[in-house]
Amino acid sequence: MTPPPVQHFIILGATGPTGTMVTPRLIAMGHPVTAIMRSETRRAEFEALGAKVALADALDRDSLFPTLESAATGNVTVLNLLGGNPFMEPATWPDLTGVVNTTDAAVAAGISRYILVTSVGTGESWQYVPKDAYIRPILELKTQAEAHLKSTGLNWTIIKPGGLGPPDFRIQRGNPTITQNHGIRGLIDREDLADVILRVVTAPPEQLRHRELYAVVDQIEHHDGEPEPFPLPELT
Repeated sequence: MTPPPVQHFIILGATGPTGTMVTPRLIAMGHPVTAIMRSETRRAEFEALGAKVALADALDRDSLFPTLESAATGNVTVLNLLGGNPFMEPATWPDLTGVVNTTDAAVAAGISRYILVTSVGTGESWQYVPKDAYIRPILELKTQAEAHLKSTGLNWTIIKPGGLGPPDFRIQRGNPTITQNHGIRGLIDREDLADVILRVVTAPPEQLRHRELYAVVDQIEHHDGEPEPFPLPELT
C-alpha cells in the first residue's frame, strides 16, 4: 500500500498553549510545519524546533493573504488554533475575523484541507450554553466563523473541545470522549486536546471531510441520548 503523502501544516496560533504542544509533535512525526506569527518574538524558539516561521496577522488580510500563499507548498493543511481571551478587549479576538481571513486566504492560495479548533457550545450545541456564561460572546463569534468555513469548498474538519480554562488551569487527564453528538458538555485537559488534534491529522482526510467532532474528558452532562464514539486512530 502506498503511504499517504506527508502533510505540510500551516499553523495559526502555534505560540498559544495548545499550539506549543502540537507543533513539536507534528515535527517529530516528520511533518513540515510553518508557524504563522505576528512578531519575531518567538521565531528563534520555533526555528530551533525545526519549524519555518512566517510573519502575518490573522486580523489583517493584507499581510495574511500573501504570507499564506507563499507558505502553501506541498500537501498543505491549515491548522487553525486561534482563540480570543474573554478577559481581554473584544477587538483583539480572532475568533471570527481571524478565521474568516485565514479561510479566505486558504481558498485563494489553493489549499484544500482546513482543520479548525473551536469549542463545545458552538453551532448546534449553542442552545445548551447558559445565558450568563462569560464565554458566550466568543462562542457566538466561533459559531459564525464555523458557518463561514462550511460555506467554502474546503475539505474542513472542526474539533470542538470542552472547557479548557486558563493555560495554568489543570483538568484531570483521561481518555477523551470523541463524538459527533452535539449535546455533550464537559472539560478537557490541553494535553488531551493535543492528542485529539494529532489523532485527527493522522486519520485519512476523507474520513473526516465535513465532520464536527466534540471532545471532552470530564463529562458534565449530555443531551439527546448517549454520545456515540467517533473512531480515530490511536497515537503510536
